[in-house]
Amino acid sequence: MGAIGYYGYLAARVPPHRLLATAARRAVRGARNRLAPPLAPSPRALLEALGCDGPAGLAALLARPRPARPAWSPEALRRALEQRMPGEVERALARAEAAAAGRLVVYGREVDVRRADGGTDWQRDPIHGGRFDGRAPSAALPPAPGLDPKMAWAMGRGEHWVALACGAALHPRAAGGDRLAEALAASVTDFAAQNPVGRGVHWTCAMEAGLRAWHLATALWVLALRRAPAPSLAAEAARLLVASGRFVLANLEDGGAVPNNHLVCDWLGLLACAEALPEWPEAPRWRALAAGGLARTLAEQVHAEGTSFEGSVPYHRFSLELFAAGLLLARAGGAPPQKPWRLHAMFRATRALAAASGDLPQLGDNDSGHALALRARGPTEAGYLCALGAALFRDPALLRPGAPPDDALEAAWLLGPEALDWLARARPGPPPGSVSFPAAGVHVLRRGALEAFVSCGPHGQRGVGGHDHNDKLSFELRAAGALAVCDPGMPVYGRAPEVRDAFRSTRAHATVTVDGLEQSPIPPGRLFALPDAAGARLLAFAPGGEAERLAGEHRGFVARAGVVHRRELALADGGLVVIDRLAGRGTHAVELRWPLAHPAPQVRQATAAEAAALARLARLARLRRPADPARVIEVPLGPAGHLLVAFAAPAGLAPELAPSLRSPGYGELVPASVATLAGPLACPAALATLFLHVEAEGSHPR
Repeated sequence: MGAIGYYGYLAARVPPHRLLATAARRAVRGARNRLAPPLAPSPRALLEALGCDGPAGLAALLARPRPARPAWSPEALRRALEQRMPGEVERALARAEAAAAGRLVVYGREVDVRRADGGTDWQRDPIHGGRFDGRAPSAALPPAPGLDPKMAWAMGRGEHWVALACGAALHPRAAGGDRLAEALAASVTDFAAQNPVGRGVHWTCAMEAGLRAWHLATALWVLALRRAPAPSLAAEAARLLVASGRFVLANLEDGGAVPNNHLVCDWLGLLACAEALPEWPEAPRWRALAAGGLARTLAEQVHAEGTSFEGSVPYHRFSLELFAAGLLLARAGGAPPQKPWRLHAMFRATRALAAASGDLPQLGDNDSGHALALRARGPTEAGYLCALGAALFRDPALLRPGAPPDDALEAAWLLGPEALDWLARARPGPPPGSVSFPAAGVHVLRRGALEAFVSCGPHGQRGVGGHDHNDKLSFELRAAGALAVCDPGMPVYGRAPEVRDAFRSTRAHATVTVDGLEQSPIPPGRLFALPDAAGARLLAFAPGGEAERLAGEHRGFVARAGVVHRRELALADGGLVVIDRLAGRGTHAVELRWPLAHPAPQVRQATAAEAAALARLARLARLRRPADPARVIEVPLGPAGHLLVAFAAPAGLAPELAPSLRSPGYGELVPASVATLAGPLACPAALATLFLHVEAEGSHPR
């Protein structure tokens, strides 16, 4: 699909008046910014506007915790964490000490981010080694081949400021807490000096400024548990908050055909600026605009079923964090108490989508986005959101039985001792069963220890597919929480477009490719567009009975190969049967691929007991052709045992194993493997794959 086809696709799905209004807003805002670019106020103007006679007076003004007084004293919080989350205080202190020493975790890797002359090398990509031009206008940043701006943004978002504030609040010695508070002040001051507004990589979009403002406001609020900000921190933080508010408002990311999570970040950051500095003359307007903006985007970007419209489960997590942060910030700032049902629905959807391990399936893009920086969390981790939602809405059904104690950490910091006490008393609801989210096109089959997370439905962002993959009818499979069949993830965005396209291709996923075609053509040069040409639809979803069943199809190969791909899943105790039916005519090059999380599966012959169990699964699915027990694939699952993969396929097709890579989070690549069944196939045709979970104890089939 070329540029003309892409814009034609947009015109067919976005009302013309909305496209015209978007273009007009973009033009007016660009002209206004050229005439009066948003700048930080001078120190004198800042003090005069706030009625302060000097930095000490500003520090005294900011000594009042904003937007509300923390619910804890440092001693009470430390005692509660030591009692209910052993090791958490030590973990928080270690994270803060590392940040003070210039060691930050950037997309799964701890890196040294210090400059030779002290401070942080803010313009550096600490993973790939080069630097962005910090003097260049952000709107015209020179190309930096081989570098990834997200690596620099990970430093500039200020998550480590929150870590330093947490350490300062929890340190058992006053001198230690003061030292970490000084490190926080030095880092904020250094950022402001090294990154003037509108220069360098950190002012290239409003989303980054908004997240930075939110994290700065959070850090100041956490620091208030222990002490007032030093005059130097107060002055620089206030100037940065004003500059950020002005910058966000002047560069709101509502100019795209379908605004997405970037706009939510913008509104959250604007609200953070208003609530952290309510005395600033522009703050009331910022607060009103941000509150209204968050309410609108919640309605526009979240389906009634509680799922994000992004077309990506990891982005659902990120969006939920953003909306929850906005609600908490508005409530703390004195807004009328609200419990928006759509936000509650997002928490319920998160609970239903979380695996037994507490992780979300990696369907669609995953940039490891995180807005609640009180603790480092894994790129697909979600248990902490279940606990936060349960405490926020007093809904025990959101709690996970047997969840680790540190799931409650964010609720403890953000909601106080009453919420932590409630979580300790609440009785978790039963584990979720099979569930379908048709608007998001994500469906979950559960039976015993097995969980299958299936992608089948429309592309997100109203069909634009900015964070979608060509993964229709693919799934992730877990056994006792262990990941077996995996999604490839997404290791990179703009730094390597060809890699991004490979990881969102049909062939990268656990599905069928016909004649090498994509389910939906990937538009050349458009990294964040995948217009929906597959038309995937759910045909049946039948939980309960002898098996949990799902059937779906897509028509992405029809126009170019005349083939419809239909997939049927039957999940029973201890096993899953997948039948792929290809309806069409002629002989086609067919490739069925199963990406496996383990890097070293083995091909072997099934034992007699395993062969009998596979035969039972075949009878359950009414297969006409039995699975071949002479050539099965054993996938190790650690304490969960192992998974056997067997095939019932036409003669001439035999499974092959090959090494592969997967991305468990953005910027990360780890060894994996892929099982492939490939060759010419006369259509109509059917292929069956059987997955048998074998428990670790004695290696007996379930």
